[in-house]
Amino acid sequence: MSRARAVSIFRPALLCALLSIGAVAPARAATSGDALRAEIAAAAPGATVRVKAGIYDGPFVIEKSLHLLGENGAVLRGDGVVHVIAVQARDVEIGGFSIRRSGRNLFNDTAAVYITADRAFIHDNRISDMLHGIYVRKAHDCRIQHNVILGDGARDEVIADPVTAGLRAADAAAGDLCSVPDPLDRRGNGIHLWNSSGHRISGNRIRGTRDGIYFSFTNDTLTRDNDIAHVRYGLHYMYSDGNVFERNVFSDNAAGAALMYSKRLVLRANRFVANRSHRAYGLLLQSIDDTRIENNTIEGNTVGLFLENGNGDTIRANRIVGNYVGLRVDDSTAGSRFFENNFSGNIHPLETSGNNGANLWAVAGRGNHWDNAESLDLNRDGVADLPHHEADLFGPWRRTLPAIGLLSASPGERLLRFIHSRLALPGLPGATDPHPLVAAPITP
Repeated sequence: MSRARAVSIFRPALLCALLSIGAVAPARAATSGDALRAEIAAAAPGATVRVKAGIYDGPFVIEKSLHLLGENGAVLRGDGVVHVIAVQARDVEIGGFSIRRSGRNLFNDTAAVYITADRAFIHDNRISDMLHGIYVRKAHDCRIQHNVILGDGARDEVIADPVTAGLRAADAAAGDLCSVPDPLDRRGNGIHLWNSSGHRISGNRIRGTRDGIYFSFTNDTLTRDNDIAHVRYGLHYMYSDGNVFERNVFSDNAAGAALMYSKRLVLRANRFVANRSHRAYGLLLQSIDDTRIENNTIEGNTVGLFLENGNGDTIRANRIVGNYVGLRVDDSTAGSRFFENNFSGNIHPLETSGNNGANLWAVAGRGNHWDNAESLDLNRDGVADLPHHEADLFGPWRRTLPAIGLLSASPGERLLRFIHSRLALPGLPGATDPHPLVAAPITP
């Protein structure tokens, strides 16, 4: 049989078979998600699309400026594979939705809302069942406000001490720590910012994610009035400059906040409280320079405030109270100023590696309040007449032999601390406050 004849015989048969298949295969019914996608596609740039209550199956991709606003009960549901919503155009607003069921692939950094364009405004959404909540990648001037972001729960994860484990710079440069081959069932971050600037992050409530807010190569951003609890690090942060954090609450996390390799930050009136895992810090600063830390409450943590390798920082008017270790400052920190802080109720007020001679413990004649300091004040100017020597008793041994902590607050330990506070016993690490305050400063 020639080839031409064979084709002439089998072509009609093949056509009939295809038509038969087409006749019996059920056509996919249009869904509410299809209708919403069509409405988005038909909308003019800058238009407002209002979405009524109901479940709309994604994924959705926004490729033009648009205001997408959900009425009460509007749900955007992903396919469990990719982002629920990908924002790829400038000036997109998404607000009022329940957004859930993103992919869980850490290598692709899937998210409920994935933003790659400037000036996105994401607000008043409830986000759950996702890897990352809101992921901003190489986009600028976004506003992320008043969202509730609920992860699967990360509080029980075992975390590595960021000081002893060290930071892998290559991981951060590649995008973030999510690029490392962690198990795929790990949770993502509540809000993840990478290689961007100029954002406003305010009024969000984040629970049960891996980290609450993650900064990497993100500058000039204001983060205010957020409430983050039951996560790994409330704030995980590196290589990001010129950012301001105000009135945020980081509580009941495995660790409060870890800030590394950055400069020109302001942390003002935040609360770092009850972060109590074995290696938890209320606020950890490593290689942070020219930064102001003032009027914060650092209370009830394993280590309240930790500083290492910092230069030119100002630590003023903070309440550092009721921690196991109030302040741990390594002698690698230099040119920093500690004044008008309140150190009260800490089992160990100070840990240090030397005498901290490269830092100032008073400015303009005002030091800090130490609850075990001598309060002699003959001229009643609020400043004690004698310097206060705060010793780090047993510090090096306590870190290598934790059982020695059983001596904390014992009569012998108190006696040594009392003697050193007045006579500066030679050979003991610690710091000398030349002008201790008689009473705790009143902070706003």
